[in-house]
This record gives sequence, C-alpha cells and structure tokens, in this order.
Amino acid sequence: MTEPNHEPILFSPEEYVQRIETFLADARTWCESHGLAVERGAVTLREERMAEYDAPSLAISKNSMPVAKILPVGSKIIGAQGRIDLVGRVTRHAFLFYVGKGPAISTQAIVAGRATSSSSVPMLSGVDGDGWYWIEATVRRAKRVEESLFLDLLTDVSDYEF
Repeated sequence: MTEPNHEPILFSPEEYVQRIETFLADARTWCESHGLAVERGAVTLREERMAEYDAPSLAISKNSMPVAKILPVGSKIIGAQGRIDLVGRVTRHAFLFYVGKGPAISTQAIVAGRATSSSSVPMLSGVDGDGWYWIEATVRRAKRVEESLFLDLLTDVSDYEF
C-alpha cells in the first residue's frame, strides 16, 4: 500500500503581498466612499523557514480618530494561503485567503491493498473561488469579504457606526 503524496502547496511571500495589496485597494475604496481616511503602512513579518519581509497594512480613521487597522499576519496559515486581520479597539476579525473551493477532506477506499476509489469534500461551505474570506463562527460558513460585510465587521471591531 502506498501513501498518497501530500506535498504542501508552495507560494512565495511576494504572492501573499500581492493578494494583500489587491484587498487593501478594495478596502481603501470602501472606506473612502464612507468618509473614512486611510493611511498605508507596513509590517515586518518573520515566518518559519522564510527570510523576513515587509507586507502592507492600512490604518483607518475618521476625523483623525483611529477606527481600525488591517494588519498582515502571515502567508503560512494552516488550511489557508494567507491571513490578514481587521483590528479595532473592541475586537478583531481574521480574513483567510482560499484558492478554488478552499481546504478539503480527501478519502480513499483501499481494498486488498489497492486504492479503489477516492473522494474530496470541501471543509467549508461558501468558498466559491480565490479570495479573502471571513468565517462565520456560529455555523462555520465562509463568506467572501465584500464591501457590505467589510463595513459590518469594521463596525464590530471599532464600535463605529456607518
């Protein structure tokens, strides 16, 4: 019986940084359209078995008062291909980057030492393609982060009403 090959999916920090850049461009548009100011920053990340690198961040404010920050956490995340956090004075929300249908559970039937069938089932419902997702904790459903969800979560982390 041979074990299935479970090679890790490798991608570069540059790819993670580009994914953050794309998300921050959207977040900037959403914030500015609601009268919020944004300021770019950078965070130095140190991940296991990788050279340290800088990733972009975003500070969100209203009338010079801090509302929240979007901070990169890392590219090496179990079950995802990157994480950024929306952090406010009240709480924080993690956004995970999923590719395709996201992580899956694979099974393989073995009869008399030979693989006879295999199947793969997505671990999360709601993942429908590459993008940043927030996981609704009560029902474990992934939701793609778009403007209305982002603003709801920004309200949650900051207690600032839009």
